[in-house]
Amino acid sequence: MDWEKQYQDCLQYIDSYWSKIILKPARFRMGKRIIQRVVMKSRNHDYHIIEVPYTCLVPNDSKYRYIFYWDSYFMFRGLLQTDRAWVIPEMVENFVYIFRKYQIIPNFSHPESLGRSHAPFLSSMILDAYTVLQHDHKLSSSIRRVLLRPQTKKHWLQTRMEIAKQEYHIVWESPMDVDHQHYNHKVVDYELNRYGDRDVGYGQHAEQESGWDMTSRFYNRCHEFLPIDLNCFLYTYERDFAKVSDMLEDAVEKRYWEKRAHDRIERINRYMWNDTEGFFYDYDYIHKKQSQFLSLAGFVPMWAGIATAEQAKRMVEKLPVFKTPFGLAISDKASLPPPVDLGTLAEPYRITLEEVLKPEQWDYPNIWPPLHYLVVVGLLRYGYRDTAQELMEQYLATNAQAFRKHHAMLEKMDGLTGDKPPTYWYPTQLGFGWTNAIFYRYIQILKSLETMQSIYKEPKPHQPPYELAILH
Repeated sequence: MDWEKQYQDCLQYIDSYWSKIILKPARFRMGKRIIQRVVMKSRNHDYHIIEVPYTCLVPNDSKYRYIFYWDSYFMFRGLLQTDRAWVIPEMVENFVYIFRKYQIIPNFSHPESLGRSHAPFLSSMILDAYTVLQHDHKLSSSIRRVLLRPQTKKHWLQTRMEIAKQEYHIVWESPMDVDHQHYNHKVVDYELNRYGDRDVGYGQHAEQESGWDMTSRFYNRCHEFLPIDLNCFLYTYERDFAKVSDMLEDAVEKRYWEKRAHDRIERINRYMWNDTEGFFYDYDYIHKKQSQFLSLAGFVPMWAGIATAEQAKRMVEKLPVFKTPFGLAISDKASLPPPVDLGTLAEPYRITLEEVLKPEQWDYPNIWPPLHYLVVVGLLRYGYRDTAQELMEQYLATNAQAFRKHHAMLEKMDGLTGDKPPTYWYPTQLGFGWTNAIFYRYIQILKSLETMQSIYKEPKPHQPPYELAILH
């Protein structure tokens, strides 16, 4: 299949759209100094922003003209091994700059979000940037100046991973109920992590921190759950720290992080794996029981390489409940609240309950590219190539159909109509960074599946998870 010919119009749009969402710094005089700062302000509004010194990446050129933390990881998928890969190390330097200044990487680059972070991907993005530094010869002068300081590329990797370790400890391992200076992410009794509520003191901002804003998944009390995906992301940090320690020949540090990763797997399995259902669920640590809400977050252990081969086999059997005519819905329809007759209640109570029970944008039947991508990569890591290929082909066809109608890519998709979902918290955005990036990356993966004898690194272990040899 000539994927690039079939989707030439979509790829041309995606290629041209990068110029709208890659923002380069301008030079400003401060006294005797000249500094670089990116102007992310909307063309029509003078928004207050957190300024950054290096070229940055934003999700679209209208509403979301800010840096978003977890969006950036998925947008990197569309830049790797392209002429724009040089943006990746610049974005990592921006995250380093923000963390050094504020001791957090916020949800998005606005002062109002400095009390909350976002689903964490810094260690993975640092490794992406290191790959670019190793192989890309089109680095910007800004990054070349960083590398010309007295350090090697490996030293750059070491120092940036130290920043990720600081983020891990200061932000994500900060315990609950210590004082108001902490981010409240560590539930000490379980040695696992939650999304915090330092910002306001209730579940809404914890839900925004999760990236799933908003969803029925947490029953409007996100801060009372140990999310399966968050704990997989933090396992990935621990694994990445061990990997880099090995590269730096630090055996003691490597063993330390390997043990932390191993211990986290044990606790994830103890609290979040449901052997009866054959799936991973969030854990309600207040009421000491697993959630019953079935979502694509339960597949993230396959992306992270936490699931056993037998667990993965049983998890894949759950895929049909997420399937819609146009792709994988973010959650199972049966997990949503059933219809309830509220007509006998007084209006103030009825309005309140209707608000709590209404469908949200991160619910069935909506298709969200980030989780779709994590599921696909997880399937590939466990050898389910045909299933992954089917999902990628469907994603391309669905998004191409919407593109040819709207002349733009959509942030998310209604899985029942293959078109824009209804307006929830805000109208569906056009553009759109992570949709474009994953569209591009799926085409590259599909080409590799057709041309490579094996997509796995050798020697291939007897049991999955396997390490992918293809860029993903």
